[in-house]
Amino acid sequence: MGMSVHVDIVSSEHNLFSGLAELVVVTGELGELGIQAGHTPLLTSLKPGQVEVTKQGGEQVIYYISGGMLEVQPDIIT
Repeated sequence: MGMSVHVDIVSSEHNLFSGLAELVVVTGELGELGIQAGHTPLLTSLKPGQVEVTKQGGEQVIYYISGGMLEVQPDIIT
């Protein structure tokens, strides 16, 4: 099992996902990003598309977004 980081995916209405993940893949303003535990802090806008979350244990869930912001901190991805 790989290292994990806490991930929150939120909309203006409610929380879509909150839990531990090994990998998060999103499409940022300048291209696709793969984020794992220990990633450098980052703030970027997101393009419409998929957010792929690989949860602890390897289960993958996919969310579709119309855009937004991504914030990566040492212990949380929002």
